[in-house]
Amino acid sequence: MTATGSHNDHTSADDTGVPDSVAAWEERYADSDDTIWSGNPNEALVAIVSAMTPGRVLDVGCGEGADVIWLAENGWDATGIDLSTTAIDRARKAAESRSVSAELTVADISTWEPEDHDRRGGFDLVTGSFLHTRLPDTREELLARVAAHVAPGGALLLVSHATMPPWAEEHSEKFEHGMDHHHELVSPNGDFALLIGASPNRWEIELAETRTRQVTSPSGEPAELDDAVLLARRV
Repeated sequence: MTATGSHNDHTSADDTGVPDSVAAWEERYADSDDTIWSGNPNEALVAIVSAMTPGRVLDVGCGEGADVIWLAENGWDATGIDLSTTAIDRARKAAESRSVSAELTVADISTWEPEDHDRRGGFDLVTGSFLHTRLPDTREELLARVAAHVAPGGALLLVSHATMPPWAEEHSEKFEHGMDHHHELVSPNGDFALLIGASPNRWEIELAETRTRQVTSPSGEPAELDDAVLLARRV
């Protein structure tokens, strides 16, 4: 199982396809001499988390660190993990340049556990923006692994693709080397159904909706994308 995320406006010239291995994700980041994402935190995450009391947070698939850095800057005890060494290196440099303290680790959520035993299953918030798997075979397992890190009373926030970017098809031929040429389109209620089926714990929906955001296409044109947003509370 592989998982990662892009924690910004999720717009780049390569915004299509799902890498299917650690090597593919590393190649995607390492092939670019510069960052591949905007460096801005996910706007749904900012809107929702701004109303929360800071505590321990885990950002799964933190990419180049935009979300986890924003969380740390806003009082959270922040941990970010990603499959790509290059992505984590960039996240560490970004955090250092902004004098932000965050724990950033190269890891796969399917096997990772915090070194600090007190943090195992002890995060007040776990976030995942645009986590990728090969649907439908592994997403339930993915959600089970992500949710296992949420403490009792804590929350899980997932932001996912609800619609395919209009430019995805024209860029599909760019992707080789283990890329699966499709976007995972999910619904917040669909993710919640997978969550309660996969997790041994009880969950309640606090928010489940589709949000539209304004982006810029790879050709520089304005466009709209729909995101599926799920906030679930462990009870």
